Amino acid sequence: MRTEYHLDLRDSGRFGEIWIPPFPNDSGSALGAACAEMMRRSERWYLDWDVYCGPALQPEPMPTGWTSRAAELDLVAKLLHAGEPVVFLHGRAELGPRALGHRSILAAPVDIRMRDLLNEIKHRESYRPVAPVCLAERAAEVFDPGGHDPFMLFQNGVRSAWRNRVPAVAHADDTARLQTVSPEQEPVLYDLLHRYEQLSGIPRVAVRTARCSCSCTAWTTTIIPSSQTRCSRRCTRSARAPRTLPSPKGDKSY
Repeated sequence: MRTEYHLDLRDSGRFGEIWIPPFPNDSGSALGAACAEMMRRSERWYLDWDVYCGPALQPEPMPTGWTSRAAELDLVAKLLHAGEPVVFLHGRAELGPRALGHRSILAAPVDIRMRDLLNEIKHRESYRPVAPVCLAERAAEVFDPGGHDPFMLFQNGVRSAWRNRVPAVAHADDTARLQTVSPEQEPVLYDLLHRYEQLSGIPRVAVRTARCSCSCTAWTTTIIPSSQTRCSRRCTRSARAPRTLPSPKGDKSY
């Protein structure tokens, strides 16, 4: 998953086109072995696949200490704009190690302290980066080169005009591990980003790149659009108190 190497390969000029699977780890090796055996045993030389073919969400009883109410994408966008991290779950889970919007922690990228809060939520080192997800048609405006990258596989620079506007997702060298989202590829997440942009003027949000489940939602709100349920829980297992980030100016009601 070395995005800088992927970028070097793509920009080397040696290949007319390059394709890198979104799960080049042990799961990718297993899929490759299965494809090789499929080709050996049959006449089939192609595979229909989707990165979102992991486990589906299953209905479960509401855990003790949780509350729920109906949720819409407008509400999710308002929560993000208000500075609240959101665990966003819908559809089937992603294959591979990247969170690509189906099992993700989403947050506004406008305050650099959000990166620290997300790392604290996940009990990670403070220097660890978080990644942006952006509307595909706006990616080149914010990133360099900002091309098509639905699986978060290529390194991009953050353009200088945007570095102070979205500091939570810029690495120390002003690069970012970008995911682009189109309405054809991922309509639910695209719709959410569009609604967030209408509120904030920012066509992207920060996303914690480790896949998550409800068990990791300390200090967050969980949104499950497929069941239109919002679940809230405050984690009491950690001695650390949640941080409060300043709310954006404007209407903060939701």
